[in-house]
Amino acid sequence: MEMRKITFKSSNCAGDGLGVLLGDPAVWRRGVIVLHEWWGLTRQIEEEAQLIASQGQMTALVVDVYRGRVAKDREQAGHFMEDLDWDGAVKDISGAAKYLLDAGCRKVLSVLSFS
Repeated sequence: MEMRKITFKSSNCAGDGLGVLLGDPAVWRRGVIVLHEWWGLTRQIEEEAQLIASQGQMTALVVDVYRGRVAKDREQAGHFMEDLDWDGAVKDISGAAKYLLDAGCRKVLSVLSFS
């Protein structure tokens, strides 16, 4: 399954959103948005999203609400969560859904989160 880093339009004041796209929205017309756990967008989350996408025959978009930051330990992960711009994260998720729809998905079925 194709996996690539993308940017997408977001009304977040921090600018365009970041994410990893798994699958082709023109082929797998159902989309799912995956949110990473408190560590950030790690390889493990990419693998989980790939499994979800392939088993459900969906296109998955993992939204990086930390915008490139990945925690090195529990303390740093806690700080990332405490400092998260929740309003901006919601805007990124909305932008991700619009990206999937504009790219060819007929519907976005769900937003999944890991903890």
